[in-house]
Amino acid sequence: MPVLHKYVDIERFYVLTSINGKIITFQLSAEGERKLRSNGIDSGSKFGRALLIDLYSSGDAYTHGSAPGTTGPVVDPRQMQLDFTDDTEPETMFPACALCSSIDDLHLVEIKDKDHYASLLCQKCRAIAASTINTSLPLPLVTRSILGRLLEMNQIPKVDDSVTAYRKVLDQEFSAKWAAIAKDGKKQQLDFGIDDGKQGRLIK
Repeated sequence: MPVLHKYVDIERFYVLTSINGKIITFQLSAEGERKLRSNGIDSGSKFGRALLIDLYSSGDAYTHGSAPGTTGPVVDPRQMQLDFTDDTEPETMFPACALCSSIDDLHLVEIKDKDHYASLLCQKCRAIAASTINTSLPLPLVTRSILGRLLEMNQIPKVDDSVTAYRKVLDQEFSAKWAAIAKDGKKQQLDFGIDDGKQGRLIK
């Protein structure tokens, strides 16, 4: 499972997790730190991979492909000695480059070559495939609706496995949000309909 850690020399935090057998570092925006810490997640705490994906999707968690402390704030080297064997959520739920499995700087791209399809590519693989790329969007900007509109407007007939997997993540997030809204709406209806002998009450 992802683990939140604090830098040694500044009051900022980062996340370590295992993806494709490698320990990956995610830097956090101030808002990303706030979201984690306001939910009781502090330095040394483990949290669900789905939450990290949500932070990644909103742009509040990002990676530059370098180990922590090599180009920025200082980390405690003991924090790199981790065992992620208790991670119950599959690593495959995290988006990755279709060609090299990197998670660095992913874009949703439209490939127009012998085949016409959508894929997820990292910066290096986009450079290699540059002559065949028609459209390229940073993945944190890609919502469920934007993905659907891009496929429809550009008449992209198919997507590869990397996009299929990410679309499942977006669909799960969409379903979870609507379930929460439905649950909250039902609660409000019940509260409004309570007869206490006087009158129903509104939730403000």
